[in-house]
Amino acid sequence: MLPFYKKVSYGMGRFGSSFLLTLTGLTAFWIYGTVFELNWFLDGIALATSYVVIGLTHWFIGFRSDKTETRWGRRKPYVIIGAPGLAITGFLIFVPNWFIDTADLSLQYVIFGYYLLFICAFKFFYAFLLTAFQAWMPEITDEDERPLVSSMQNTANWVANGLGVVIGFVTPLFFVAEPQPGLSSIGFMIVLVFAIITVLFYLPSIAFIREKPDIVMPKRSMREETKTVLENPVYVKWVLIVGFLSFSFSAITTQIVGYSQSVLLLTSMELLLPPAIGLLISIIIFLYLWIRMIRRIGKGRLMMYSLFFLALLMAMTPVVGWLAGGISNVVVAFFYFIPLAACMAVYYLMSYIVPADIVHVDELQTGMSRAGMYEGFKGVPLNIFQAITALVLGWFMDFSVASTGSEIFGYLWWGPLFAPFLLVAAWILRSTNIDPNFEALKAQAAPTTAPPAQE
Repeated sequence: MLPFYKKVSYGMGRFGSSFLLTLTGLTAFWIYGTVFELNWFLDGIALATSYVVIGLTHWFIGFRSDKTETRWGRRKPYVIIGAPGLAITGFLIFVPNWFIDTADLSLQYVIFGYYLLFICAFKFFYAFLLTAFQAWMPEITDEDERPLVSSMQNTANWVANGLGVVIGFVTPLFFVAEPQPGLSSIGFMIVLVFAIITVLFYLPSIAFIREKPDIVMPKRSMREETKTVLENPVYVKWVLIVGFLSFSFSAITTQIVGYSQSVLLLTSMELLLPPAIGLLISIIIFLYLWIRMIRRIGKGRLMMYSLFFLALLMAMTPVVGWLAGGISNVVVAFFYFIPLAACMAVYYLMSYIVPADIVHVDELQTGMSRAGMYEGFKGVPLNIFQAITALVLGWFMDFSVASTGSEIFGYLWWGPLFAPFLLVAAWILRSTNIDPNFEALKAQAAPTTAPPAQE
């Protein structure tokens, strides 16, 4: 059993990195397309490339961390290097004006190159750090501990996501146009503080977490290990579910700030804070509500319900925009964002529990732990799907400007465009068992590990 203080240490680690990922996911596309006036399609290309980078890095680091042998263990060196790398590159995404005259529109391709470099570097370090960090979970916990450890991790993760959403929503207020477009002093301090927190919150895990001493390391090649995980039908289906989910989730995180600004007209602190704070509180409440629901109805049924309801909510983006014209935009935002976050919370909770369960089942059946490969390879199709989303969104926003003269059409209709992919994910989930019976699996594995009977 993992001592409580180690559970807390592991759970709190993701706070800073989740905040930075949420903040960049929500704002980077909007910042470079609006504040720095980068062509929307170039904006989408840079974002899409970063998803390819993070996907390939997940895969490679998953394999390498499985085979890494150091005095600190398999995973810890990646955390030690990855945390500061993520913090530095995440900070630099927001300050191109330190190096480029962002007021000079003739430097469009220079700004594109800067954005491409640092969004890709940020995603590289995120995968470098998080692939190894997440692969720790099945190696430091038992199956009955995972819901609690996952809930602790999700508490830190979702508080960070909530704060990231709050700060992301008000980020447009932190940029100034003079003497050149860039962060204000307040915005600079916020990004800097959370970059430092990213490193500080991983220090307890670095200090206290140790892997189980009896882990058997796979000795085969990357090709052989990839082939092994792809022969697991539950894993392959889960990867496809996550891939189609990511079409819609990536669209939500990329568009929601622009949607709030341009459609719901939440353009001041007074308008933004009520729905943002309500969202933060509801995230924590729903997180623990869903944990109880998992025990009652299982992971599969809960996730199925959330997919259908989230698809309905996404299809309603034009309707919500129309309602905001006749009802208080703050009220509309409040009642739209909270169920949206509640549905997304289901997947984010499952994203920790289900892969750890798959790894544990494989370990019971094969006697080896390949948590890194399972954690890492799913990043490849996941981020390919997200890269396609970024390209489609870049094209869609560019089409909106070219055909109507503004981004409003794109901000209104992105929801119905991406909602159907959630239904595809639900269709695959129907035939996927994400509620394994560990007692039965342990009973089957027991004879292979028990001492020989005495004659």
